Amino acid sequence: MKLKAEVKLLSQASIDLVEIIDFIAEDKPAAAEKMADKFERAFELLGQNPKAGRTVRDNRLKLLGYRILIVSPYILFYQLRNDIVFVFRILHGARDYPNIL
Repeated sequence: MKLKAEVKLLSQASIDLVEIIDFIAEDKPAAAEKMADKFERAFELLGQNPKAGRTVRDNRLKLLGYRILIVSPYILFYQLRNDIVFVFRILHGARDYPNIL
């Protein structure tokens, strides 16, 4: 399927992704591989349908144009600009993301 948008992981999102996979792999390598596959499918989904995620509830982040896509138990934080999906962060859903972003 043709992509509607290019997906770019910004540097901090790339760091988040590596840290998440490495952390899971310490105890459960197979689970880490499954999680990596879930993230890969999420990136493909955003490339095919950039508005697959929803707007954030936090008003400040909403004004900044952030959208989220849940990759349980993690949340991808992204913005869509000119047919490019910029992934800013990948955070655990339990984190206080309004104060992190």
